[in-house]
Amino acid sequence: MKRTFLAAASLLVACALLFSCSHAAPRLDSVSLRLVYRAAGVERLSFFALVADEDGFLDLDALHLLNNSSQLYWSLSAKDWLKVERTGETWIGSHTIAMADDAKFPRGAYRAVLVDKGGDRIERTVAFDPPLASARRFPSLSGTKGRYRVISEYPKNVIVGYDSSGAQSRTVQLKAKEGLLSELELGPAIQSIALWAEDEESRVAALTDPVSIKALY
Repeated sequence: MKRTFLAAASLLVACALLFSCSHAAPRLDSVSLRLVYRAAGVERLSFFALVADEDGFLDLDALHLLNNSSQLYWSLSAKDWLKVERTGETWIGSHTIAMADDAKFPRGAYRAVLVDKGGDRIERTVAFDPPLASARRFPSLSGTKGRYRVISEYPKNVIVGYDSSGAQSRTVQLKAKEGLLSELELGPAIQSIALWAEDEESRVAALTDPVSIKALY
């Protein structure tokens, strides 16, 4: 009986050691931080991180963004972040990081911190120094009779589609600034669209308010 007990105890210890050794820290391979202009000059941040975890994506617990000099802190959990797949890579984050009272974001260094459910964390520092004022006019998206029209001075323009719950579920990069909505192949689930206009070089973008698909017909 004693030998059996000792053998069982040894097995439990070995299993515990095996699982503790197999726990892997999360990976934070890259961070993207862009200034996003909204209507009336309101600023938002687009904050996304290229992440991975050998214990599985569900092991990720929180993604934080901090600005130490201004004592600012934002936190995203799985229910908050948008998950985007790009060429086989998984990015998580948000396009709607906001300051209280729509104040301007401080420029300078920010820290991105990724934490898993085991408490392991990893961080990266990213520089944030966009221009204090936009060099381009705010873009617009309009349309009628099943056609869309975009006015934008930005080099990259993308239609963002939202479903009935308001969740982003489709993106289409525009090849032309005017055309038929049917050519965008948005699909029946899309209820409204907005324009994402971006200058990747300066890390500045603009996002218009959503427009109902019905209003464009």
